[in-house]
Amino acid sequence: MIQCKRIELALIGLLAILFGYAAWVSLAQEQLSDGLLRLHVVANSDSIADQQVKLLVRDRVLEIAEPLLEGAQTQDDVRQILGTHLQEITDEANAVLRQNGMLYSLSAQIAGEYYPTRQYDTFSLPAGWYTGLKIRLGAAAGHNWWCVVFPPLCTNAAQAPQNDLCEGTTVRFKTAELVGEVRAWLRGW
Repeated sequence: MIQCKRIELALIGLLAILFGYAAWVSLAQEQLSDGLLRLHVVANSDSIADQQVKLLVRDRVLEIAEPLLEGAQTQDDVRQILGTHLQEITDEANAVLRQNGMLYSLSAQIAGEYYPTRQYDTFSLPAGWYTGLKIRLGAAAGHNWWCVVFPPLCTNAAQAPQNDLCEGTTVRFKTAELVGEVRAWLRGW
């Protein structure tokens, strides 16, 4: 009987440690997300033309955003600046679509959304909820592209071939990814 109680106490202790660790990882991801603003561009489809124009739209959005965000210090600054210029960004991105013969338009919004773990050249971002500038091209049924617009980490990522973005990562936030996926599943997202 004493042996069973020890096992039960050990299991309870282990569960408490695991839940504590998961809560700590979740809090760390939330604090990280409060300091970032991501860019998410979703292509109309997976056709070669739609995927190419997605990258051209991305480049134009980054071109516009970079000088606008030079003085930004916080995510709130970035949200306010991008919100003020959202119509200009949308108009310029739609112009890229028209210049490339696309018959669809796009929508843009600043909103929170769930992102999976994303690996870049020298860092990873854990899965979780982030505020982002989301741009949907046409039906938004194709592969997407994302990066961090604040602080400005997109430029290097945009210049690298997409296959190279996943190499060289030293830390993978697997625990945060699992916690984020479980939280998203529990919330029905």
